[in-house]
Amino acid sequence: MKPLLSLLIVTLCLGVPVEAAQNKNQNKEKEKEAEKKKEKEERARKRAAIEAIVTPKDKNRDGSLTKDEYLSDETDKEAAGKRFDQYNKNGDRYLTKGEIEDSLGG
Repeated sequence: MKPLLSLLIVTLCLGVPVEAAQNKNQNKEKEKEAEKKKEKEERARKRAAIEAIVTPKDKNRDGSLTKDEYLSDETDKEAAGKRFDQYNKNGDRYLTKGEIEDSLGG
């Protein structure tokens, strides 16, 4: 009887830490999922912001902006031209969505 009682006590004592570890792992998984969801929402927000910049100005619908397209609605064309040149990292005279994303801090 004593060995059975001892085994039962040991089993119960070991069971509590196992449950605590399982709960801790489940909490970590939930935190990871929440972080992934937050990152996904942030990427979607950036894509929407980029589309809001490109779509109204992109007259030829090629997904990038020429300097003329970029300047078309700007009131301060000199300042806007400097921004375009600053954002156009590769100097190809087209502002891509990737370059716009970089300019937004992305």
